[in-house]
Amino acid sequence: QVISRLPLDSLLLETDSPDMPVFGFQGQPNRPERVVDIFNCLCELRKEPPNEIMQVIWRNSCD
Repeated sequence: QVISRLPLDSLLLETDSPDMPVFGFQGQPNRPERVVDIFNCLCELRKEPPNEIMQVIWRNSCD
């Protein structure tokens, strides 16, 4: 619920690699490319279209 209520322009994505594995990948080293899994999970929790989420998060990461 928290993720769905936060303003989209306040979000960034990260994987915490290599130290913290993504859920479902415990026991395996984390890798930066797993940020795609994080993004897909975020899209399931938000109402905005994935393309809009991607654009806003990109802008957030550049600020």
